[in-house]
Amino acid sequence: MGITGTEVSKEAAKMVLADDNFATIVIAVREGRRVWDNLRKLLIFNLPVNFAQGFSIWWGYVVGFEQAPLTAIQVLYVNMVTACTMGMSLAVEPAEPGVMNKPPRRIGKRLLGKLVLWRCVFVCVILVILVLGMYEWALSTVPEEYSADKKVNLARAEAFNVLVFCEIGYCLTTRFIKMSTFHPRVFKGNYVIFLTMALTAGMQVFITYVPGFQWFFNMPDGIAPISWARVFVCMVVVYIVVEIEKRLVDPVMMPIIRPCFGFIYRHSPKFFKMDADEDEHDQKSRVRRQSLTGSQTMDSNCGTPTAGGGGAPALQRTSATYGVAVHTAAGGPTAVRTASGRLTELTTTGAAPAPGEGKVVNTPDVKLTLEDAAKLQRSGSAKKVALADQ
Repeated sequence: MGITGTEVSKEAAKMVLADDNFATIVIAVREGRRVWDNLRKLLIFNLPVNFAQGFSIWWGYVVGFEQAPLTAIQVLYVNMVTACTMGMSLAVEPAEPGVMNKPPRRIGKRLLGKLVLWRCVFVCVILVILVLGMYEWALSTVPEEYSADKKVNLARAEAFNVLVFCEIGYCLTTRFIKMSTFHPRVFKGNYVIFLTMALTAGMQVFITYVPGFQWFFNMPDGIAPISWARVFVCMVVVYIVVEIEKRLVDPVMMPIIRPCFGFIYRHSPKFFKMDADEDEHDQKSRVRRQSLTGSQTMDSNCGTPTAGGGGAPALQRTSATYGVAVHTAAGGPTAVRTASGRLTELTTTGAAPAPGEGKVVNTPDVKLTLEDAAKLQRSGSAKKVALADQ
């Protein structure tokens, strides 16, 4: 306690509450999770948008376009405007509903995780396809009597507006990483993002039709009304496709994506990896988890495995990824921890065996608090205690 606590206790403590209020911890955790989510939203929005600008030009030459679909000044404008307006507005997003119901992040979790990388690749591909497709469509629909330069300028103007307005639709859906925006909550919480979206759209119309700016951004003739219709259709397509991806990413896509990214990461050179020592760390964690399968007991003070005596094994693996099942030996206190060292929740999945019997009788699962679990351990019951690592 920062007010009533002694100086000795403050020096020994890992955390000091300045206001002696435990509710401050909850507020701090909520704010930390909000900041973490907003950083991910910034990456999820900015990375695919920036990649799409470069890949649109690169793939334009790959597929055989004689002229680049975007000019350098258009790419620079998109990069600056989206980063300074819509991108920054995502940084002030409030905490998502249910943010405190999520389990804690695992230690060492990357900010640029598999979901962020997948969303970047997915959205980048969509944007590149739409920009190149609308550029080619515009070239094919321009009247034949127009000069070659005028055809290219009209096609570039449409591709330029497609890219910007698709980013506007994508920015709206990025407000929630996995939750759907087909909900009234999308209109609440952060009004800055709607101001920046309107500002970006207004600036785009301004530079498309105002003389001087038209010439500077290589759009001397603006675009036709039918082109605006295609632009808005592309914006809606991006919004709907990303919303569908949100619904399918956990049950369908991530079980496929995780092994793929894991394989690529394991076979990448060390200088490409964000943490060169991570392979060794993962290997040690895996060895530690695998070591919790023999005749071992857990030290009651620090939770480290020690050699067990004869008889039945003291530890058995469960079907949970990071969980262990522990048979508490009679008279032998046991502390249950996961490989990461966190003690979170205990569940009893069996009853004490009858005298003279060496088996565990299955009973319905019973949730235990840490206090009840400690009592159970001190009592020396032969119950089977399982731990789910959150």
